[in-house]
Amino acid sequence: MQSLRMEFVGFKMIFIVALSLMGSVVNSKESSEFKLPTNFKPVSYRLDLTTYLDDKFMFEGVVDIQMTCVEATDTIVLHSNSLNIDTKSVVVANGGENVIPVSSVSFDPKKELMHVKSTVNFKPGDEYVLTIPFTGNITDDLVGYYRSSYVDKENNQTKWLAVTQFEPADARRAFPCFDEPAYKATFKIRLGHKKGLTSISNMKMMKETPIPSKPDYVFDEFEESVPMSTYLVAYMVSDFAYIEADSRDDEVKFRIIARKDAVGQTELAKNAGPLVLKYYEDYFDEKFPLAKQDMVAIPDFSAGAMENWGLVTYRETALLIDPDVATIDNVHRVAEVIAHELAHQWFGNLVTMKWWTDLWLNEGFATYVAARGVDFLYPEWNSFQVETVQNFLRVLDLDSLQSSHPVSVAVGHPDEIAQIFDTISYTKGSFLLHMMNTFLGEDTFKQGIRNYINKHKFSNAEQDDLWSSLTEEAHRQGTLDKNLTVKLIMDTWTLQTGYPVLKVVRDYSADTVTLSQERFLTIKSNVTDKKSCWWIPITMTTSMEADFNQTKAKSWLNCENNNLTTPLAKDNDWVIYNMQMAGLFRVLYDTRNWMGIVSTLNDPTKYRTIHPLNRVQLIDDSFSFSQVGDMDYGITFQLLKYLKHEKEYAPWLAALGGLGPINKLMKRTPNQGVFQNYMQRMLSSVYSQFRDMAVELNGFEEIRFKNLVTAEACRHRIKDCTEQALELFSKWMQISDPDNNNILPRELKPVIYCQAIKYGGVDEWDFLWERYQRSNVGSEKAKLLSALGCSSETWLLNRYLNWSLDSSIIRKQDAATVFYSVASSDIGFYVAKDFLYRKIADISEYYQPRGDRVGRYIKVIGSQMKTKEELDEIQSFINKSSAYLKGADLTINQTIETVKINTEWTSKFYHKIVNHMV
Repeated sequence: MQSLRMEFVGFKMIFIVALSLMGSVVNSKESSEFKLPTNFKPVSYRLDLTTYLDDKFMFEGVVDIQMTCVEATDTIVLHSNSLNIDTKSVVVANGGENVIPVSSVSFDPKKELMHVKSTVNFKPGDEYVLTIPFTGNITDDLVGYYRSSYVDKENNQTKWLAVTQFEPADARRAFPCFDEPAYKATFKIRLGHKKGLTSISNMKMMKETPIPSKPDYVFDEFEESVPMSTYLVAYMVSDFAYIEADSRDDEVKFRIIARKDAVGQTELAKNAGPLVLKYYEDYFDEKFPLAKQDMVAIPDFSAGAMENWGLVTYRETALLIDPDVATIDNVHRVAEVIAHELAHQWFGNLVTMKWWTDLWLNEGFATYVAARGVDFLYPEWNSFQVETVQNFLRVLDLDSLQSSHPVSVAVGHPDEIAQIFDTISYTKGSFLLHMMNTFLGEDTFKQGIRNYINKHKFSNAEQDDLWSSLTEEAHRQGTLDKNLTVKLIMDTWTLQTGYPVLKVVRDYSADTVTLSQERFLTIKSNVTDKKSCWWIPITMTTSMEADFNQTKAKSWLNCENNNLTTPLAKDNDWVIYNMQMAGLFRVLYDTRNWMGIVSTLNDPTKYRTIHPLNRVQLIDDSFSFSQVGDMDYGITFQLLKYLKHEKEYAPWLAALGGLGPINKLMKRTPNQGVFQNYMQRMLSSVYSQFRDMAVELNGFEEIRFKNLVTAEACRHRIKDCTEQALELFSKWMQISDPDNNNILPRELKPVIYCQAIKYGGVDEWDFLWERYQRSNVGSEKAKLLSALGCSSETWLLNRYLNWSLDSSIIRKQDAATVFYSVASSDIGFYVAKDFLYRKIADISEYYQPRGDRVGRYIKVIGSQMKTKEELDEIQSFINKSSAYLKGADLTINQTIETVKINTEWTSKFYHKIVNHMV
């Protein structure tokens, strides 16, 4: 699943909610308490389900589950949640007609279980069929079998559809089932619906038959599925239209399905889908096992997309592109999500993790391979490198918290599962695969993956299975020492929380360098963490060699020799470790070595001798070490001076990313102006390259670079930036048909919208709100929603926040976007905080049953707090509101830790840092 990387912070920077698994999850066992007993194994399901959309929004159905008894028992235990079941109609049969007497049917709502007890024992080895009729409501909760709607432009009517979202544990809301990933079975599905609507499911439709008892209704019957987990079952009833991709006879039939008004926005998906699928068939050396692949854009969707086999569902912004208004970021986003979901067809669907502990095998892999898929589609973009930089920066930031969690993490209760769809599972998982690819080499890595897929296809696997396939291949190809295993190395990265800092100390008189490691933490604990230890791949170069291409590990710093001293020639100005950021760690040098690096960077003729990816790491590391007090801020600000001649996007991304937290801590303080002046000086030379907003650029990085710099220039009031934005917006407002004639430079619309709303009044706000209501393009609506939160009028912001909890005005999927955009501005912060405190009960109720969503609200407020008073205030709010925060405990732990970090930083460095900026 593409977790909702909210589209409000540029690219996908993205609000995958950063979560902590400190409390409940780390301590919970993969507890049998919440797992089904192993007495039965389902073999196949026959599911008949009829959908009523007209007025009552409900479904009725019957499921026959054919299963094998594994261990003697008198009770069948399976999942059921929020379904109405007539217990008298539950039947168990043995083989043909032999009915087994059922003595009782009972439910355990807390554990979402259903118990079917018999008067006799079920026999190991025998096959049984369990038949359960059921009904349920088609809710607007965005989970289970839920409803969505849109307004048909032609006749202005509201049209309804019903669609599934079962990952991780919501198939049980749609039909009783063995709802755990290890219980793979085949599915034979028949969907009843009103004539005039269509239905789709994982497999191809075979035939339509009338329903004699309901003359207006028909049954659609689908082919039997391949063996799969319940969370991948999918079906939908709608009046949507589709476009079919061109395909040759032997190829998978591809359809892009959307509401009729949006079917013209499917061209990119239609072209990219089949190309990426073919790329993966070659990469994994395994044919896609289904005959068709549908991709559907859903108007209301809680995540980004969901990889259901043969029927991938998407948020509209993640699948549809209107070429007349789309920015290059929109195109990248859609290509990336399509590539992510199609990668899951192998990693996740064909080979599925045994339990959610190894969710990262699904999500980390899909994220990593998607970056390669996008690189294949758009080789001219250099997007793989940009993605690597973003992943590296994002993971190091989050994973430096005490309350982070391991990549491979024990989970028990279903509430805990939803919380690990986060940056650690997706982004850290992805970066670790990139790291392995680098130290094993492309050939070993790829062949090891192919062997793993071939061995476990149509079945389940866990982390150790992947390690053993990669180790066997690495030993066969001779790319890993016979004494080493991938498990020995990688368990240190996936089973421990956090990452190391490599400490590099040179002895300038003895011409040696000594390496050691410890866990990097943003708040240093009083006790040093001696337990944590990683296998760190060592790559390095010196100022004499300056060869940054040797990215394959020459040696390892490990737990046996955690103090490694090697010779180093004295006439080197500097030594740099971790070539091209191939490993997930920070590097701390001694002061003299740092000053050598600073002097090379500040020489306009020499700075390019250091690879751009290493310039990124040096910038980011220097900020982080200064923040925790391991390095003087003076060195960091000396280093940043070199940016006046930096011409590349990635180092600027790192620099502005590193200054962002300082900006947050200076905001709303007497020194905000000092910081603003510093930023104006810092940006002046790079902004002059991009000053004219009307000039449109080509190329992925160039456009990103201009967007980044322009947004910062306007944020820090560089004179003509805001003026240009307001002038362009004012011209647009005067045009007779502003919806079809948006004269603003396409790539800079988010910046211009926000500036116009920030410095404008009601007229500008109403104008943009009207554009939002009239727009038929998901990605454009997302930009407008974010911009409307930029207002400086408190009453407008209050009204906007109130609207966000009314799904008839703003879709439920977008409510958090609204809150985030309001809370991120200077004035909006106070308005949003007040709204959160007053409305916590309403917000919590609005998101049920997904409690983890509420954590996002607290996170965006907490991340901007920086004083002891604010810490006490938010802590007190959390204590008072605990009843409304269930399922968000992980995010909350991290938020509290972040406020503590901010408070500590403010008390130590607030005054010192100002001296470096004047």
